[in-house]
Amino acid sequence: MLFHAKSLEANYAKQVDKELRASHAGETGAVWIYRGAIVAEFVSSLFYITTTNNDIKRFTREHLKTERQHLAIFENEMPLFRGSFILPLWIAAGFITGFLPRLFGQNWFFYTIYRVEQFVDAHYDSQCKTLSALPIPPRNIIARFKHCQEEEQHHRDEALSLMTHPPSLVMRLWGIAVEKGSSAAVAVAKRI
Repeated sequence: MLFHAKSLEANYAKQVDKELRASHAGETGAVWIYRGAIVAEFVSSLFYITTTNNDIKRFTREHLKTERQHLAIFENEMPLFRGSFILPLWIAAGFITGFLPRLFGQNWFFYTIYRVEQFVDAHYDSQCKTLSALPIPPRNIIARFKHCQEEEQHHRDEALSLMTHPPSLVMRLWGIAVEKGSSAAVAVAKRI
């Protein structure tokens, strides 16, 4: 596939490349959030740490499938771009972000997904605005970003609806850490 951004001036091409790199890293991390949750479910079942109901199993597997589809969009349908050099770090961070809260129980996990997706929704919105402001907006990229954003909004809303009680203070602090970590990850992925 032709690199759409090559038709833009160098500065605009770099901007498109940065946005693609950040979202690719984010979608890679998202896949690993759900893989981490699946491993946590397995570990929990071995040691009877927490019980797993069908809602969380369905949620995890369906969302993993969607995140894999999003990642495939970046790897197969988007123009060529340089991926993040530290993609293994995003994989590890995603795994931990899914694994730990899932060990603490379904409410922790759903709240984590809610906070991640809340950030992702705002991030995709910001990216679409940034790319739309370019002299030659890459409409194909913006359309795919918006498609992913709509599905992430659904994930956010579903996670919130499955929570069984309001988040505790510790959960809210975790949520802030997840949001700040996501923000830092985007900034780093755009550069490295």
